[in-house]
Amino acid sequence: MLLFLFIISIIFNLTLSIPLLFMDLSHTIDPTIPFFPSQTRFNFTQRTAQWINNESSFFYSSNTFITSEHMGTHIDAPYHFSSTGWKLDEIPLKHLISIHARVIDISEKCHKNKNYLITIDDVKNSDLIVPEIDEDDGGKFLFVLIFYTGWTKYWPDQITYAGGESDIEFPGLSEQLATYLIDTYGDNLVGIGIDTLSLDYGRSKTFPVHQILAKHNKYGLENLALVDSLLENVNKYFFRLDIFPMKIGNGTGAPCRIIARIDNTSRNTTNWFGLLFFFFLLFIIGLIIKVIYDFKYNPNKNF
Repeated sequence: MLLFLFIISIIFNLTLSIPLLFMDLSHTIDPTIPFFPSQTRFNFTQRTAQWINNESSFFYSSNTFITSEHMGTHIDAPYHFSSTGWKLDEIPLKHLISIHARVIDISEKCHKNKNYLITIDDVKNSDLIVPEIDEDDGGKFLFVLIFYTGWTKYWPDQITYAGGESDIEFPGLSEQLATYLIDTYGDNLVGIGIDTLSLDYGRSKTFPVHQILAKHNKYGLENLALVDSLLENVNKYFFRLDIFPMKIGNGTGAPCRIIARIDNTSRNTTNWFGLLFFFFLLFIIGLIIKVIYDFKYNPNKNF
């Protein structure tokens, strides 16, 4: 019985033995994905051919696509809204690879109001504490702040994710929050991410959040594929993010592959301790049952 329980426990705790978890925060790009009305939609032409000659035959495939820089999961370079901001190929690599990231969950408020403007209080109430120094390399602690609105569940339906062409609706940051983040975190903050079409909410006409961030060389990550399992694994802790955009010269943005790297070590220690404590309790219970059984059915046994 104890062996059976041990095997079951191991099966349900397999992930605990993995020190590093990888999560893909990118949506797959295809012609059906949601789009901003002003952007060129993703157009994909597939071409395949079977080459045959007298000596050999082989399969060959090559596709062609046309798209806006800002389709699917993508990065907004500061140059997108600032003539003096970094262009895509000018963003420092240290701002893209192994960067710290933190998620703030405001999905409950967004569920009640699809045009919700994320506030300063939403950040203040998130227990966000940003170190000045990165303990790993002794340099400045650089991080991306990501807002989880819950909008990923609507992907890839255009209407529920983005609204109609004449009535765009989805949550975004308030202008006041954008200013607060710049003033509070300064050079420590390198970018902002969100799981909607834009950092500015859907009804914005002048995109003040983009303007404020771009002016200070902060990039944006939009259409992130944020799922509940990410929140379950990172809770209110920082994790590492790797951002891989196409390196477009003079680019204002590009589709990205974005990978979260989550340190599972501390979680492993806590859960394995709980598992060991569980088996210790099983041992004590088994010992008590054995003693009671012997007293009842083996009264002459020496203890």
